[in-house]
Amino acid sequence: MASALEGVRIIELAQGIAGPYTGMLLAEQGAEVIKVEPPQGDRARGTPGFHVWNRSKRSVAADLTTSDGKALVQQLLATADVVILDTQPGEEHPLGLSYETLAQTHPRLVYCHLPAFGSKGPHAQRYPDDTLVAALSGLLGSQWSHRDGGVHLVIPIASYGAAFVACSSITAALYERARSGKGQKIEVSWLAGAFAMQTGTILFHPDLMRLFSSRMNPLGPIPCYRLYKAADDWLFIACGNTTFWNKFCLAVEKLEWVSDPRYEKAPWGILPENREELANNIAAIMATKSREEWLRILRENDVPCAPVTSRQEFIDWRQTIHNGMRVEIQDPELGKTVQMGIPVRLSDTPGEIKGPAPRLGEDTKTVVESLKQVSTGIEQVNTSRIPSTQHPAPNTPLQNVLVLDFASYIAGTLGPMVLAQLGANVIKVETFQGDAFRSFGFGFLGWNQGKRGLAVNLGSPEGREVVYDLVRKADVVVENLRPGATTRYGIDYDTLSKLNSRLIYATVTAFGSTGPDHDQPGFDPLLQSRSGLMRAQGGHEHPPFYLTCGVCDYAAALLTAYGVTAALYARDRSGKGQRVETALLNASMAVQSGSFIFYDGRPDLENGGPDLWGTGALYRIYPTANNSLSLTIHDATHWQALCQVLAHAGLERRYSFATARQEQAEGELAVLLAEIFVTKPTDEWIAVLDKAGVPCAPILPLPQLFSDDHIAANDLIATHTHQQWGEVRQTGLLAKFSRTPATLPYVAPLLGQHTAAVLQEVAGYGEEQIARLVKMGAIKT
Repeated sequence: MASALEGVRIIELAQGIAGPYTGMLLAEQGAEVIKVEPPQGDRARGTPGFHVWNRSKRSVAADLTTSDGKALVQQLLATADVVILDTQPGEEHPLGLSYETLAQTHPRLVYCHLPAFGSKGPHAQRYPDDTLVAALSGLLGSQWSHRDGGVHLVIPIASYGAAFVACSSITAALYERARSGKGQKIEVSWLAGAFAMQTGTILFHPDLMRLFSSRMNPLGPIPCYRLYKAADDWLFIACGNTTFWNKFCLAVEKLEWVSDPRYEKAPWGILPENREELANNIAAIMATKSREEWLRILRENDVPCAPVTSRQEFIDWRQTIHNGMRVEIQDPELGKTVQMGIPVRLSDTPGEIKGPAPRLGEDTKTVVESLKQVSTGIEQVNTSRIPSTQHPAPNTPLQNVLVLDFASYIAGTLGPMVLAQLGANVIKVETFQGDAFRSFGFGFLGWNQGKRGLAVNLGSPEGREVVYDLVRKADVVVENLRPGATTRYGIDYDTLSKLNSRLIYATVTAFGSTGPDHDQPGFDPLLQSRSGLMRAQGGHEHPPFYLTCGVCDYAAALLTAYGVTAALYARDRSGKGQRVETALLNASMAVQSGSFIFYDGRPDLENGGPDLWGTGALYRIYPTANNSLSLTIHDATHWQALCQVLAHAGLERRYSFATARQEQAEGELAVLLAEIFVTKPTDEWIAVLDKAGVPCAPILPLPQLFSDDHIAANDLIATHTHQQWGEVRQTGLLAKFSRTPATLPYVAPLLGQHTAAVLQEVAGYGEEQIARLVKMGAIKT
């Protein structure tokens, strides 16, 4: 078995980003993906990203408005394991593509629907545009900037998040199908994808005091977690805990700052009135030496830091090349291209890039011919490899899957949280000191929902034996310790796989587990900085811009969940576990995949700007009388409708659509439209624009998500009762399953909250044995 999903056939009926990117990620773990396009092609054809999101597939052209086109698609679906489609809610019914219709004749079909805004609620029929989803999800409104009103983002975070969630959901459904023999419907909206990338900030509690507002400096939130300009160029310093802050003070020869009462709660607890002075003092110090000199000094003192570089520099960096994340692909339309590699690796079933994105319909003839010879393409799993205790039909996709989560921070812990939503039994294993991100209070709840907590002393032989007893029963281990730490604790892959040959061992690193620069400390902004994202958001000739959303962390976590579910599926056929690995480096490219393609004639994709309003007058944020809205005009029909709504004398005569679409975001037309939009409140504008069919959305601040009817209708907010904090509202279901629903069983645990219960249930320990281990200092209850 060369790839985890070998033998799985997927029919992709999707356009744009979310659906096709899902198909590509599944294809490169071994699935056969047939992309069905309308005669005019995927609407993303002609964009650089299309050639990334659609590689490793075959293309079939079919007109679904004709009987022949519908018949061809039905023939394809009869051979399929999975279908991916992204129709607007209800559009699938007249095409004969509703789940209810297909399930009658294809009961084993896994049906994944990716509607932009979800299938319910007042915004369900809103125009499918990633920026509009970002507006409604809090992504634009929460971005730090020098002004209010929201910031346009240069990457489609919602679509990427939806693709990552869809991949783990589909593979989990395939894993469940091997036990039940039945398919089901999955829904992953782009809106859910945006929520998946913000689980640590979409939180509400009466006592929650948000540390930062959208008016935070986009160079960074606190003085020691921030962008600085050295004598010649920019770098990011990421002192995310007290240890690194102390090391930084030593590196810059300011040891007195360690004992300065103004900074006694550094790094995150420095009071607002003391931050600006400290930031100015650090900036003055940084300006005294070149960037390379500071990077040398800081690294010698083990201070996390990174240069601000471009995407081109990053893809050519030696560690990127070592990780296999720089690949050359000969594209039939673009010629030689340089693209990102496969972002999550499975050691025994590594996957492969099968080829470039296909030309429109280039495989139609061969696929049609093959249908005449194939009665069914549905992959059959050898159930003899599946433990007999799991044969009864599960109630959740990952029922009876035991996950030991040794990870911390965001990139490590969110992946197991996704597995918990899919029904896995996730145990968060911590030392007595606990996850370092417990200090983030409510944010910790957003990365550890659905788990139970166990505290163990990994430094003691007795503590390690407790862990080994759990490992013998486990299906999955997830860890993100720095290189060498797992070996010191005795929980490295080689050790644990000898205890359990079926164990899937997932590792999340900063830069990789090997390579010339793999051992550097890593935090999300260091990868934003090095990967070119900050430079792209800031734009040419402007300072770099720090994205509030920790996209590299979140992408790494979601990719880990996908890698684990793919490995579980592969284990059903091989009978063996394997290692799954991703890195923040890989994830930083995966969450910019449409921009990590280089070829002669490539357009400028790094042309953001400070406090970016948008990419043009017709694709822009506009302040209103009380807030702001996002406007995305895609064609002449939209432009004509907008002109009629605005009823501005001569607007349509003065600007044809061809002329208007060339207008800059700060140009004459934008100024004119801004003067109009600011005259009425957002709700009034949205009502009239919606009625006229003009693509738009209100820009919601994060607090408003908890009272929004549409968010509630799509189950994106859940209410839990926390033992310490009481009622907490946070991110709800990221994926919906029709037959084996996703679950939200627990709020994040207190340190060691479930130690005794877990050891009794999983390891079979008695009360006396547990009490003895507590007394010995091996565990904490």
